Amino acid sequence: MKTTYAVVLCVLLLLVSACAQKINDPADIAAVKQSIEDYAKAVNAGDADGIAALMTGKTVYADLNVPVAVGKDAIRSLTAGYQSQFKFDFSVPVDEVRVAGDLAVARGTWTIKLTPKTEGIAPINDRGSWILVLARQNDGSWKWDWVVPNSDQPLPGSTASGADEQALFQLERDWNAAGLKKDTAVVEKFLANDFVSNFNGRTQNKKQLLAEMRANPAKIESSANSEMKAMVFGDTAVVHGLYSEKSTTGAKDTSQQLRYTEVYVKRDGRWQCVTQFLVKV
Repeated sequence: MKTTYAVVLCVLLLLVSACAQKINDPADIAAVKQSIEDYAKAVNAGDADGIAALMTGKTVYADLNVPVAVGKDAIRSLTAGYQSQFKFDFSVPVDEVRVAGDLAVARGTWTIKLTPKTEGIAPINDRGSWILVLARQNDGSWKWDWVVPNSDQPLPGSTASGADEQALFQLERDWNAAGLKKDTAVVEKFLANDFVSNFNGRTQNKKQLLAEMRANPAKIESSANSEMKAMVFGDTAVVHGLYSEKSTTGAKDTSQQLRYTEVYVKRDGRWQCVTQFLVKV
């Protein structure tokens, strides 16, 4: 009887061992890495079908700056759209692969250079990291379930730290505060000597704007900027916003709202406004 129990126990242990998930099997890791290499080759070759072949009907492809594509057909269409516009120089190093049974997770980094097929347009360079989830199929192949890349570059027109954007917003707030007091000395500091303002087609230079500010008969009770956006391109920046003013001139309500666009240039380490466009709303 004891022998029978021992045999049964051995059989059970063998069955459990056989059914246990394989963890980080070298062959699986190599297959996952090959899948990623095949993807990079297909991207660089402009092969949308080759990319789609790595996907399933349920693959979730969360690419940058576009809606999520679900399924190989949607992914084929998305990548074909890219490839009609650009030539790719794409690299996707793998940092780590983990496999547990029929699921695998991989992560790494990527770099890309997109050269527009339309002449006269500068190439686009980007880089970042990615996480990929794969599933083993019934035929033993690995297909992509989820792919999520991210870019470590700031959005176009923005800086990594946001310091310049905040400095520009503060200048706008300082401009408003100075307007309440008609403090032209404050405004003069951040207006460039070659400053030009355009208000509904009427232009003013720096000297004229400051003189009008001093002579303005309106009493400004409050003013504020809203909807501000700043786009920074090196030493040049553009600020958009909505200026709201509550004011009176004598007994007349002269409150107003203005849409504005201002161009700033950084000179000697500080931002100066060189152009201002104002439209009354």
